[in-house]
Amino acid sequence: MPPLIEVTHPRGIYLPEADLWLDPHFGKERAFVSHAHSDHVARHGLTICSEITHQLMVVRKSVKKAGKVVSPQMREVFEWEGWEMRLLPAGHITGSAMLHLMRKADGATLLYTGDYKLRQGLSAERCELMQADTLIMETTFGLPKYRFPSAEDVIAQMLAFVRDTLRDGGIPVLQGYSLGKAQEILCALRDEGLPVMVHPSVAQITEVLAPHLGKLPQWRLFKADEAAGHVLVFPPGSKLDLPKMRTAMLSGWAIQPSAKYRYGVDLALPLSDHADHPELHETIEQVKPRRIYLVHGSTREFAAELRLRGHDARALGAEDQLELNLSGH
Repeated sequence: MPPLIEVTHPRGIYLPEADLWLDPHFGKERAFVSHAHSDHVARHGLTICSEITHQLMVVRKSVKKAGKVVSPQMREVFEWEGWEMRLLPAGHITGSAMLHLMRKADGATLLYTGDYKLRQGLSAERCELMQADTLIMETTFGLPKYRFPSAEDVIAQMLAFVRDTLRDGGIPVLQGYSLGKAQEILCALRDEGLPVMVHPSVAQITEVLAPHLGKLPQWRLFKADEAAGHVLVFPPGSKLDLPKMRTAMLSGWAIQPSAKYRYGVDLALPLSDHADHPELHETIEQVKPRRIYLVHGSTREFAAELRLRGHDARALGAEDQLELNLSGH
């Protein structure tokens, strides 16, 4: 059995043998970027990412004056300095990718999920997992209380909210992040025959992604004096003051009972682009890793839960070292 691929966390996830950073927040010489959300993007000397992610970073000016970008096709094996690498669909947002590596010298493998979900969405490819000796996975919703209802049920509630608001002569405003959630909302509206207006930031992203999204509803840029009778798709926190406006926010955090009041909306719907607690366990069952590193969210709690189940699980990051040091006592 080959030794595991070394994983370190000096202010970010780093694979010293491959000299490769994974979604670092700061510019590095060589980095893999899993998707184009701003908290995962920086300017690097060499960036490995999907072609869609590259396009989005260019449009959002995330890679202005950046170095070289390598964008292999999804699932395509490419050799790199003694490694076999491939990008796999992550199911998070359009273009999001996992990274699978194999050390050619002995066949040791590693899978980095980045942000992901196993549930099939409307705007992203279904997630594809591969077996790996080492698994680095995100645990944004790593507590047992985070169990999402089916997306079909949530979307049905969203559409009922839209129809009811329009029937009452109001203007429904659906709030979701400009990249990812907004396109999921638009895909959910595609067969409703309703006119849609969108925020400029949503328009910018949707124009890039439209070739990858299939059928979309008719949409145009928001004009306040023409908004009556339209469904509005805006990012969270947008300041709007329209007559008879009603707002619904779509986010995984809507699973929390207080979300409606915290975000100041009429309705909060738990539509997430992250894996929930059951999906995290399903991921481990499919990947069958010898060691698991956890990043983001409830890392310490989920690591402790996994160790009780017999897994070698570690919360990755300097803030978790105390928990790791005590785990053997």
